[in-house]
Formats: sequence, structure tokens, C-alpha cells
Amino acid sequence: MHVGKNTVVDPSAVIHGPTTIGDNCTIGAGAVIDNCVIGNGVNVGQGCQLMLSVVCDRCFMPFNVALFMTTVMENSIVAQNTCLQMCVIGRDTFIGANSVFTDYNVFARAIKVFQRDQLVETNMPVLGGCVGHHCRLGSGLIIYPARTIESDTILFASEERRIIAKNVCFEQSDHLRLKDGEKLHSRDYPR
Repeated sequence: MHVGKNTVVDPSAVIHGPTTIGDNCTIGAGAVIDNCVIGNGVNVGQGCQLMLSVVCDRCFMPFNVALFMTTVMENSIVAQNTCLQMCVIGRDTFIGANSVFTDYNVFARAIKVFQRDQLVETNMPVLGGCVGHHCRLGSGLIIYPARTIESDTILFASEERRIIAKNVCFEQSDHLRLKDGEKLHSRDYPR
């Protein structure tokens, strides 16, 4: 285990395995970090559970965030009570509170993904999701396995869209339905 300079680890936090924690981090009370790589300037709040994950520089997780085999890129926020399993989260992204990225196909069939605009089986029962760079996801979303949310997309949890069962591209972003929505959230990562 390696803990960087000026990093504060609460005495009740538990750190297992060959974990690396960078400089200027805060690890909160009751946090459990198991076999992870934590970058510089990261805040892992109270009660967070991180296992086999990578959290890049300047990320923030306030409390009760669960990561399993997940990568969270630079400057991203994963809000409280959120569970990410086998996911990749792009830089400068916000994931709202109480959101869940499921990784297991409850229908006991292999998960299907899009390849060259065609749905194909992966021969895998477990596969996480992917969120691009500069995204904003509202609270309380449920994202099915192997779903992709394209960079620069904003999703509001609503009656029509609380469960994300299909990939979401930028053109389906909720901010584009608002008056002057294009001015409110710029497109930083075009295709």
C-alpha cells in the first residue's frame, strides 16, 4: 500500500491489498478501499466502498458510493448512494445521487451490444456501462448492462426516462429539449 503526501485517512477507514492513494486526498470515516488506484486530490467520503477500481485525479464521492471494477476519469463527481459496477465514467462527468448501473442481465441470457450498428451477443452474463466525457446524469437513474451514454449528454430522471435500457447519443440529450439548451451545455467532445 502507498499513501501520498498530505493525504488524510480517517482512522476508521479500511484499506486492503496493493492499493495506491495519491497526494492531497481525503479518505472518510468507514470508507473501504480494496485493491484500487486513487489519483491525486480525490475525496472518498464517509462509507464509500471501492473495490478493484481506478479513480483518477480530482474526483469527488461524498458518501456511500460503491464502485466495483470501475474507472472514474479526472474531475468527475459520483454523488451519494450511487452504485457503479464494471463501468467506465469519462472525465468532467457528474453522476447523480441514487443512480445504479446494473451489470448483470436479469434474464439469464448473454448480454447484447451494438457492433457496427448491429446487435450482437457478447457471450457474457455480466458487463458494465460506459458514460462519456462532460456528461450530467440526474439522480435516480437505472442504467442497464452494456449501455453507453455518449459524451456531452445530459439526462434528467423523469417518468419517461428513469430506466436507461438503450444507448443514448448526444442528439437524445435532455438539454436539447430546453429553450436555449444548446447554450446551457456546450459540446466539448464531438464524434
